Amino acid sequence: MLSGLNGGFNGLFHYFIYWDMLISAWMLEIQRPWLEKSMLVITYMGFPLTYIILTTLVSTYLLRGTKSRPLVTEAVFLNSCLFSTWAGMGYLKHLFERSRPVGEALTIASGFSFPSGHAMVSIAFYGFIAYLVISYKKDKWGCLGATALCLLVFMIGFSRIYLNVHYASDVLAGFLFGLICLAVNIKGLNMTRQSLREKK
Repeated sequence: MLSGLNGGFNGLFHYFIYWDMLISAWMLEIQRPWLEKSMLVITYMGFPLTYIILTTLVSTYLLRGTKSRPLVTEAVFLNSCLFSTWAGMGYLKHLFERSRPVGEALTIASGFSFPSGHAMVSIAFYGFIAYLVISYKKDKWGCLGATALCLLVFMIGFSRIYLNVHYASDVLAGFLFGLICLAVNIKGLNMTRQSLREKK
């Protein structure tokens, strides 16, 4: 039974490797100077410094609050979502220890490859902001803002493959793990909101 299970895992592993190589080869074919510059700008939206600046700005905005109250709980869970995902990403990278793609990297990247930290943290952080946007602005502008953030997350993941610092499977795994972190923090936010309402 164990041999059959191991065979299944090996088959799945080789399947992902096949598609990783295929997608990486396609990325080489579509490389253009203007597209490389665009991908570099987009990938910067997933850099640690960008998250620090944005979470400071958004947290400050939330703590200023609405006309009725400051959104302290939302600010706390925004930071929880960012930093817990960040910590989880570091743990997973050292757990799997996958090397980065061979060939020339078009941007600076250090550490292990799996999962993609840019993909994992971006879907958790920008996804949480998108959730707040559609929670408090339930109109077409709120939907447009949330959609734009989701598109940004997708483009950040794409940029990591294009710039040859991650395999496609790294990015997909990053999105999956990031969604788990996002769901946990949204659940925590809603449970805390409910608890606070019951105490009033």
